[in-house]
Amino acid sequence: MASIAIHNNTTITESARPLTTSELLDGAVVLIEPTVQPPFGAIRQLFDHLRANPNDASALNNAYPKRGIFKSAALKNGLSDQKFTIDLSPTRDSLIPEAIRASLASHGLDDVLSFFNDTVDAHVSTILSSLSKIAGADLSLGHKNLNMNFRLCDYNPVTADPTSSNGCGEHTDYGTFSIIFQDGTPGLEVEAPYAPGTWIPIPGDATVVLAGWCALILSGGRVCAVRHRVRRTPGVRRLSVVLFVAPDLDVKLTPMTEDTNVSFSKKIMGGEIDVDWFKDVMGKRWRWREGNLELAEGEDESIVQDEEIKKLIFGC
Repeated sequence: MASIAIHNNTTITESARPLTTSELLDGAVVLIEPTVQPPFGAIRQLFDHLRANPNDASALNNAYPKRGIFKSAALKNGLSDQKFTIDLSPTRDSLIPEAIRASLASHGLDDVLSFFNDTVDAHVSTILSSLSKIAGADLSLGHKNLNMNFRLCDYNPVTADPTSSNGCGEHTDYGTFSIIFQDGTPGLEVEAPYAPGTWIPIPGDATVVLAGWCALILSGGRVCAVRHRVRRTPGVRRLSVVLFVAPDLDVKLTPMTEDTNVSFSKKIMGGEIDVDWFKDVMGKRWRWREGNLELAEGEDESIVQDEEIKKLIFGC
């Protein structure tokens, strides 16, 4: 596995030659060779089955009524992210009734759950160990309860706005790190950490590890939280799989080391924010972006998720 990004306050300066992709990313993207390959055939089958069988989709969503599992807002909302998702986790998996699980087993669900379990066993502890070395602190101490979510993404051409290039809006993940598996179709782009506004396409066959806000905070800024997005090619279907790993919900979001590479807000330095609260604050914006939540009256739709979070983390 390549080295994970270090937030070293590097400044990209003007030069006589164009900067290379490697220089622009400055180590922000980690490429890994997965030991287990995603079952994209089963994933496609599961999405197709749920879209074609609304009763099965409803039964699956009823297993987790708080948020649902199969999300298809893009069928009706052309301004949202133009994708369908299936959101799973150890908790949601345990709530799916046996009858529904059995009915979906032959449509890909069993293969999907087996893949995620194998991926957790193969990669999570290794990546946490690498991040801990950079942070100068044992991050595993805050990851005892395996706070993880599994997401399947179907960037399907059949949405409310088939001409839209917005597959997934630009954002930074809330947690410690995310592993993104792709089906070979390009579309994932990463913003160069030290050249804001410069977006670098990632090869469609690459498996990528990106760190999130929690990693940046706990490491005292030594780990870079990576902003990214997915651009959709009209008429082209793209599948991806994401494993999100975050600290335990009761962990206080404050640097685990005395020395920090960046200046944090008083709330962060005072340990006033825990992961559960932070996730809830971020979740409101990402669910609105994905078309699964209406903002309350008076809330500004123009505020970008990362802008709001930066004020909270850095106090400016």
